Amino acid sequence: MEYACILSGGSGLRLWPKSRKAFPKQFLKLFGDKSFLEMTYDRIKKILPQDRIFIVTHINYRSHLKLLLPQVKDENLVFEPEQKETLACIALVCMHVLKKDPDSILGVFPSDHFISNIEKFESAMKKGYELAKKDHIVCFGILPTRAETNYGYIKRGKKIGEGLFLTERFIEKPDSKKAKYLIKSGYLWNSGIYIFKVSTFLRELKRYMPHYYDIFMRIFSAISNENYIEELKKGYKLLEKVSVDKAIMEKTKKLVVCISEFEWDDVGTWSAFERILRKDENGNVIKTEAIVSESKNCIIFSDKFVMALGIKDIILVSVEDAILICHKSKEREIKDIIQGIALNEKYKRFL
Repeated sequence: MEYACILSGGSGLRLWPKSRKAFPKQFLKLFGDKSFLEMTYDRIKKILPQDRIFIVTHINYRSHLKLLLPQVKDENLVFEPEQKETLACIALVCMHVLKKDPDSILGVFPSDHFISNIEKFESAMKKGYELAKKDHIVCFGILPTRAETNYGYIKRGKKIGEGLFLTERFIEKPDSKKAKYLIKSGYLWNSGIYIFKVSTFLRELKRYMPHYYDIFMRIFSAISNENYIEELKKGYKLLEKVSVDKAIMEKTKKLVVCISEFEWDDVGTWSAFERILRKDENGNVIKTEAIVSESKNCIIFSDKFVMALGIKDIILVSVEDAILICHKSKEREIKDIIQGIALNEKYKRFL
């Protein structure tokens, strides 16, 4: 049977100061009256029944989940005791789905993507679930529209079907020069969406990450038992942080890439809002009451009234206790600075 897993445990550091450790970006309502998580859930429930949609997140976010999606039953919520990157959270959901259905097929969906043209999205996912029945691990490649340095790229290999290719190579977040070269060379953006048989994924996990496999098999044996939480915490202490891309997808021979036509954006930086929200006549994206004069190509998010005069290519984000002012050319450095603040006792309260 077909299932879905929504990954909702990320920290969204590059959208600071809106996205905070206690309330990260997947729970934010930046495009209207629904959060990223709610929009993702709405997309998936058009494809699958709600009782087959799982959500995985850190245990500290339990109350956020229950508030945003009260209709989701407890048995469909999977909580991690620690944040250990995407390999761990996907493997954990696999354990719960496997317990429910040994013949399960699982789709993995990040919760922080913006996707338009839902009909094309649904069509691509239905095709992906069918392909996964043939023992493929299916990923979805997006035709690039710009030299994006915040995305991963996939090199297409041999064509094996209409819009379907073997994968030759992954490249993570290249610099601008390399991104331009990759686009000219026919690489695709990696959407981070995967569909596979749980049994297939676990075979690959055992092959490439046997340490992980052994830990999660012990966790699997403890599900529904009194010692589950104890075994879960003990197992997670032994896990290194590693992404599913690095651990499995870059190595497996089972991976195929399906070229997808739905419009997709990984809203990982403030610049993403220029591609999604309406700009004024000077290229500014403004989400606040503001007077903006002689200013071009700026992004302004604020909970206060803003007056901006004579600025260009500036990101200005203001919340109650913090303000970000950043030139767009420096946006990639936000995450590094935030990680540095985490080590500073004086400022870590602002995270």
